[in-house]
Amino acid sequence: MADDKHEAATGDDVGSAPTFFKEHEAFLTMLDTIVESASMTETWTQTSVPADEEHTIRVMCSMLELYQEQPTCLDPYLERIVSRLMAVIEEYVHAYHESSAADISADDIAAQKAGVSAARMNGIFELVYILCKVRGYKVVLRFFPHSVADVEPVFATLWRHTANPGGSGWTARYVMLIWLSLLSMVPFDLESIDSGIANLPPLNPSTSSNVQASSASSGKALVDLWIELGQFYLRRSGCDMEGAAVMLARLLSRKDTSTTLQPAFIAWATHEISDAASGYTASTSGNDPSSKKGMAIGSVVRINGALRVLCHLFLAMDSADPLRGQIGPLLDVLQSDAFEQHSVTRKLATKAAQRLALLVLPPLSVTKRSDARPSARANLGAGANTSYPAESRAPGTIDSSIDNLTGVGHDSDLEISEEVETLRWSAAKGVGRITERLPRALVQEIVSAVVGMLQEETLVPATGLIDVSMTSEFSWHGSLLCLAELSRRGLLTPLALREAIPWVLRGLTYEIQRGDYSVGSNVRDAACYVMWSFARVPDAAAKSLFAEMSTMLATALVSVAVFDREPNVRRAASAAYQEHVGRHSAFPHGISVLQLADFFSVGNMRNAFVVASWRISEFSEYREPLLRHLCTITIYHWDLKTRELAVEALRELAPLSPEYMASSLLPEMMVLSVAENVPTRFTEDFGASLTLAALTAFIGCLSRAGWDIGGDQTRDRYFDYFVQALMMCPKPQSIVIDFTSFVDVYGITPDQHASIVHHVQEGGPGFSREGFVAALGALGTRADFEMLCNLITEGATVEIRRDAALALGQFSQRALAVGALLSGLHDRTVDSRGDVGSWVRHQSLCSLQRLFSADPRVLSNIHSDRDLALRLLGRILHAATEKIDRLRVSAGLLLESFLYGQCDTMSRTSGIDGLEADAVVERCIEELRHFIPNSQQNGCNREAANTGGRNACKEGINWVDSESAYEQLVYALSVSEESLRKPLFEGFVVAGSAEPMGKFAVNAVATYAGALPTADKELRPGWTVDGIIAELTRLLLTDKQTSKLINPALIVSDQLIEQGALLAASPDVWIPLYRAVQRVAFKLRAPQRLMLCVKLYGSLSLVSPEVARLVSESLLAHIGHPIPK
Repeated sequence: MADDKHEAATGDDVGSAPTFFKEHEAFLTMLDTIVESASMTETWTQTSVPADEEHTIRVMCSMLELYQEQPTCLDPYLERIVSRLMAVIEEYVHAYHESSAADISADDIAAQKAGVSAARMNGIFELVYILCKVRGYKVVLRFFPHSVADVEPVFATLWRHTANPGGSGWTARYVMLIWLSLLSMVPFDLESIDSGIANLPPLNPSTSSNVQASSASSGKALVDLWIELGQFYLRRSGCDMEGAAVMLARLLSRKDTSTTLQPAFIAWATHEISDAASGYTASTSGNDPSSKKGMAIGSVVRINGALRVLCHLFLAMDSADPLRGQIGPLLDVLQSDAFEQHSVTRKLATKAAQRLALLVLPPLSVTKRSDARPSARANLGAGANTSYPAESRAPGTIDSSIDNLTGVGHDSDLEISEEVETLRWSAAKGVGRITERLPRALVQEIVSAVVGMLQEETLVPATGLIDVSMTSEFSWHGSLLCLAELSRRGLLTPLALREAIPWVLRGLTYEIQRGDYSVGSNVRDAACYVMWSFARVPDAAAKSLFAEMSTMLATALVSVAVFDREPNVRRAASAAYQEHVGRHSAFPHGISVLQLADFFSVGNMRNAFVVASWRISEFSEYREPLLRHLCTITIYHWDLKTRELAVEALRELAPLSPEYMASSLLPEMMVLSVAENVPTRFTEDFGASLTLAALTAFIGCLSRAGWDIGGDQTRDRYFDYFVQALMMCPKPQSIVIDFTSFVDVYGITPDQHASIVHHVQEGGPGFSREGFVAALGALGTRADFEMLCNLITEGATVEIRRDAALALGQFSQRALAVGALLSGLHDRTVDSRGDVGSWVRHQSLCSLQRLFSADPRVLSNIHSDRDLALRLLGRILHAATEKIDRLRVSAGLLLESFLYGQCDTMSRTSGIDGLEADAVVERCIEELRHFIPNSQQNGCNREAANTGGRNACKEGINWVDSESAYEQLVYALSVSEESLRKPLFEGFVVAGSAEPMGKFAVNAVATYAGALPTADKELRPGWTVDGIIAELTRLLLTDKQTSKLINPALIVSDQLIEQGALLAASPDVWIPLYRAVQRVAFKLRAPQRLMLCVKLYGSLSLVSPEVARLVSESLLAHIGHPIPK
C-alpha cells in the first residue's frame, strides 16, 4: 500500500511537480552519517572538512535544491533535520568558545590555532544555509536552539570568525547571524546575562593602532558589542548584510533597548546614508545632468545596509515614539536623488518610506470604515484613537510618502511608474497598506489619482476604444497594481469601481508594438490581477455592481484567457474568472466555462485558440464577444503565429454565428484589409509576402467552395497572384495546397503550365524555384512526374528535393510516385545546419502517408510487387528508429497504415486491378503485426498518443516516447525476411550513437539479444547472437570513405559488449569482428574514429584470451600512432 501511495505521489508524467520529499530516506541516512562524523570531537582541530563528508554534503545540498519551487514538501522532516544539525553546531560553538576564551595572549597565535578549528564545520553550516535558502530562514529558525546559555558562546564565536576568518565560510557567519537574531529575543534583560566576554580581538586589525590592547571588549557591554558587530556586517554585501539587518532589528526592538539604544541607532543609520551619498550630492550642484557623478560601490553597499536594517526595524517597532525629531531627516534621506541609478537601493528606500508611514499612522478602527474589510491590524487597533495626536500624526510624513509612491505632485521618477518591475510592485503594495489606514476622504483622493494616471496621454476616439499608443507601459502597470492592492483591501467604492472598470478592461488588451516586438504583457497580467481582486471586494454594493456587469466582465476575461499570446496572461485571466465564479456565481455558465478554460487547458496556445474557444462559443453569451475579439484584435496581431491561430479559430467560430459575421464583422474587416496601417495589411520588409499568402489562401477557399470567379480574365489574374506568392513566400507548402485547389477547379492554360515549368528549370532569386517545384505536383502530366523524380534525387539543394517530395504526394499518378518517394527516404545530407536530409525524409514519409490515405489501390499495387514492397517496408522500419521525434512519429504512423491499411479488408485472391498479393509480402506483414499493434484498433487515440506523455497509449506504440518505441519495435528484428531485418538493425545502430536517446536504442537491442540463442540450431526464423555480431561486422566492412555507419557501428558494438549482451556468442564470430575493427583502424587519420576503435579494442579484450592477445598487439601498434588524442 505504501508503494502504491508513493507512485501516486511522484508520478511519471513529464513536468509533474513533487508532492513530498521523496528522497527523504536516502537524505536521512546521509544525515545520520555526517552528524556522526561531525560529532567526533577529536576531528574538530582539523583545518578542513573531511573529503567523504564534504561529498555527502554536496549530494544532500543537491537534493534540497530540487525543492526550491516546492519547499513545503520538506516540512514533515524539517524539524528533525534542523534540530540534528544545530545540535552538532551548538556543541561545536560551545567548544570553540571555551577553547578561544582561555587566557591566551594576543601574540600566542600558535596556541590559538591548536584549539578548535574555525573551518571544521563549514559543511554543516552550508547545509543549514541551503535549508534557509530553500525553505526560508523564518521557518528554519523555528527549530534553532534558543537557550540563554547559547547567547554569549554564539556571539563570541561569530565575533572571532569575523575578526580572524581563517578557513571559516560565509555560510557559517550567516547562520550564526540569524541564530543571534533568535537569541536576541530571550525573555531576560541583556545586562543580566552579560558576563563580560574577554579576549575578543578587534574586528578590523588592519586599522588598529600600534598600541596593543588586551581585548576589543574592554569596558564595553554585551549589547554595545552586539550592535558594533551588526554595524560591521551592514557594510558587507551578500547574505551577511541581510542576516545582520534581521539581527539588529530584533535586538533593538526589545523593551530594554527600544528606548535607550534605538534612537541612537536610527540616527547612526541616517548619518550612514547621508555620508555615503554625500559624494553624489556634492557633484550635482548644477542643472546639467551630465555633471552628475555616480556613487562608488562601497557607498552603495553602505546605503543598502542601512536601508535594509531600517526596513526590518520599522516593521518590528510598535510605535513611532523613538522617532521624535528624526522623521524629517529620515524623509530627506529616503528621497535622496543619489538612489536613482541603483534599483535595489530605490526599492529599499521605497520600502523604508512605506514602513515609516505605517509606523506613524495608527490603524483605523472597523467602525471608521464600515465598507472596508477589517484587517488583522485593524482588529488589533480597533480601540485606537483615530484623531492622531499632533506629535505623532505627522501629516507631512504621510503626504510625502503617498506623493513619492503614487507620483502626485511630481513630474518624473515616480516609484509607481518606475522601469524596474519589482520597484513598482513594492510601491503599489505600499500605497495599499498606507491607504488602508487613511480616512475615507483621503482614500478617494488617492483612488482618483491612480485612475488619473491611467488617463494620462490616452485618447478616446469616436469608436470608443481607448487609444494607448502614446502611453507608458510602466505607468499603466504600476497603476493597475495599485488598483489591485486597493481593491483587495476593500478600499474601492462602487463609484470608484464604475470609473475604474473601463480602464481595467482596456488593460486586458494593452499592447504596443515596438519594431519587431511588443510591450504590454505585464500590463495585461496586472489587469487580470485587478479583475481577480475585484472578486474579493466585500462591499455589498460592489457585489451588486459586479452582478450588473457580470456578462461584460466574464466575456472580457474569457477572451483574454483563450486568445492572448502569452501563456501567463491566459492563465492569469483564467484564475481571475475562477475567483469570480467561486465567490459570486454571477458569471453566465461559470462552472461549465471554467472547466473548458482552466489553468491547464489555456496553457497550450493551440488548444486555447482553437479547441477551448470553440467549445465556449457554444454558449450564446460568449459567442459574439469572442468573435469580435478575434476580428478586431487578435487577427491583426504583429506575431505571425498568433495571426495564423486566430484565423484558424475564426474558421471554427464563424459558422456558429454567420449572421453576426456577415452583418457586423465582415464589413469592418473589409475596411481594415485596405487600410494604410502596414501591420493591419500583414506586409513586411517593403514586400507583400504575407499579404500574398493571405490572398492565395482566400482564392483557395473560393476554389474549394466552387465559387464563380467570373471568367478567364479573373482566372489569369488569380494565377498571377499565385506566381508572385510562389516567388516571394519562404514557406510555399500552404500556397501549393491552395494552388492545387485552384487548378483542380478552374484549370490553367498551356502557356501558364509552361510558365511553371520554366520557373522550375531556370529558377530565380530568393525562394522562387523551390516554390514552383512544390507547385509542379498540381499539374499532373507525365513529363512533370519525370522531372520531379529527377529532382528528388538530383536536386541542387535540399530544399528543392524536399519540395519535390511534397509535389509527388499531390501527384495524380500515385502508384508511380511511390518509387520516387522511396529514394527520398535515403537522403542523409548533412551540412553546417545539421541533418538537413531529414527534411527530405520527413516530407517523403508525409507524402507516402497522403498517397496511402487518398487511394487504397496504391497499397494493393505495392503488395503485389515484392521487390518494391520489401524495399519500402525496410526503409519505413529504418525510419521508425529515427532519433528525431517528428520523423519517428511520421514513420510509425505510416508503418501502421502499411500493415493495417484498407487493402487488408479486400480480397487477397482477386486483388485490385487484377493484381495478386505477393505471398512473401503477406507473410512479412503478418509477422510484423505480432510486434507492432494497431493503435486505432486497440482504442488508442493517435493524436493523443503522439503528443502526450509516455503512458498516453496503453495498447499501441507511443512513437513520441523513444524509449517505449524502441522497447517494442526491437522485437520486429525476429521477422524472417532478411531484407527487413537489416535496415531495421541499421536504424537501431544509427540511433544508438546519438545522445541522449542513444542509450534507449542500445538498451533495447541488448535486452533483445539477451533472449536470443547463440546460433540458429533450431532453424527458426529471426536472428541469433552470432547473427547480430555478423551484421555489426558487415557494417564495419563498408566503404570507409563514404559510409556513415562505421562510427555508429563502433559505438553500438562497444556498448553491447560492455553490457554483456553479446558474451554468449560463439568464439569463432569474434575474430571477424576484430579483423573488421583492425581494417577500419589501419592507416586511419581521423581522431574521433580512431578513439572509437581503441575503445572497442578494450571491450574486445574481455571476450576471450585469444581475442585479448590479438587486441594487445593492435594496441601496442597504436602507442606510436602519429595522431595524438
